[in-house]
Amino acid sequence: QINVLQAKKKFEILDAMLSFMHAQYTFFQQGYSLLHELDPYMKKLATELDQLVIDSAVEKREMEHKHALIQQRHCLLRISIFLYLQDFSYDDSKMEFNVDAPNGVVMEGYLFKRASNAFKTWNRRWFSIQNSQLVYQKKLKDVLTVVVEDLRLCTVKPCEDIERRFCFEVVSPTKSCMLQADSEKLRQAWIQAVQASIASAYRESPDSYYIE
Repeated sequence: QINVLQAKKKFEILDAMLSFMHAQYTFFQQGYSLLHELDPYMKKLATELDQLVIDSAVEKREMEHKHALIQQRHCLLRISIFLYLQDFSYDDSKMEFNVDAPNGVVMEGYLFKRASNAFKTWNRRWFSIQNSQLVYQKKLKDVLTVVVEDLRLCTVKPCEDIERRFCFEVVSPTKSCMLQADSEKLRQAWIQAVQASIASAYRESPDSYYIE
């Protein structure tokens, strides 16, 4: 009886194994059917993905081209600014001044002027010494702006304790004006021009003028 029962159990094990294999077959068959239904969508998605890759590559090339153009424009702008500033650079012949100039202009040229506002900004202006006055223009054809009305009441001195190089200060009884030249030679030329203009103005003025 026991041997018969054990023999029957072997068939049960085989039956369970066969049922398991049928279940596995059904599972994979259903998976295949589901993926087979998705096959057209996956092919469509793959095509769209390829197009997205192509579009991304094209957009990247366009952005790189635009970036190169912007860099080129910035480079050209820097060169233009440099050349613009070079137009106003000075050689040694332009550092001379003449207190007896026929047109009354002792010296002229570009200087940086520090603003008197809270921001202390620096602006490039066309300065000139004429008629015992220090004046400037924003542009060559603009109206003259008088910085110092009478140079005889002023002093001029170089300024070293400042954040910029080649600076000098023109001091009057009512205000002071901080200026910057493009080089040490230009700074010395401007200082000497102001001092010479002061001395020349004293020589040309009669004593009665100062008494009054």
